[in-house]
Amino acid sequence: KTPNHTWRLPSQLVEVSGNTWVDKDHLILIEDLNPNLYYVKIDDKNATLEKTIPFASTEKEKFDIEDVTYVNNIVYALWSHGVLFKITNWDGTPQVEEIKTPLKKENNTEGLCYDPVTKQLLIACKDDPGVADEKKSTKAVYSFDMATEKLSDQPFMLIQKKDFEKVIDQKLSFNPSAIAIHPITHDIYLLTTRDNKGMAVYSHDGTIKSFQFIDKDLMPQPEGICFSPDGKLYISSEGKKGEPGNLFEFDYSTK
Repeated sequence: KTPNHTWRLPSQLVEVSGNTWVDKDHLILIEDLNPNLYYVKIDDKNATLEKTIPFASTEKEKFDIEDVTYVNNIVYALWSHGVLFKITNWDGTPQVEEIKTPLKKENNTEGLCYDPVTKQLLIACKDDPGVADEKKSTKAVYSFDMATEKLSDQPFMLIQKKDFEKVIDQKLSFNPSAIAIHPITHDIYLLTTRDNKGMAVYSHDGTIKSFQFIDKDLMPQPEGICFSPDGKLYISSEGKKGEPGNLFEFDYSTK
């Protein structure tokens, strides 16, 4: 409820859907409609678009680019149909590799982050978990090996309605819209925005630790989450009524 800093994003980021930390002055953001990287500088007052970097061509009206992450100067962007775009030399003449995974449109891949523990990417599915005999309400997170460019056969973790009884005394529909790992605690942070707007925190072994609802007036559509190396949390949310989205910063506290 109380970000220590809020930025109105550039006009190109009305449907902002993901963010990733680059350095203390810059983030890369993406939005649903166009397969572009938006290199944004932040300071005490403004979030300024410094560069727009196209990484794919499409004739689709809406391409559904859902998340982005930055690893060792390589950018990975995630399409909702289970495809990863590996973008090298992104700040020069981008070289793009399109990587297909077994995940499909039905899985609705919306969350992407780098896991410093396993040194792999994590991909969160908003819809079908892709696991036989699991309830429809169960959601899955898969790991992706960047070296072999292979997706894990089994989920890295599952998210189930019953998890939330442990922390808020009720079962809760949870549809992951973003994922990030805290650089110090290695806890896994996930956003949901379809039926409930909130943030869940799991330990790295997949045990739920907390859930808190997000004020929809503050964040109408929270779909991007990342951390700086010192633990500052950044959440991006779509704007209201066609206005640009917002970026929120929260200080890390050990309390």
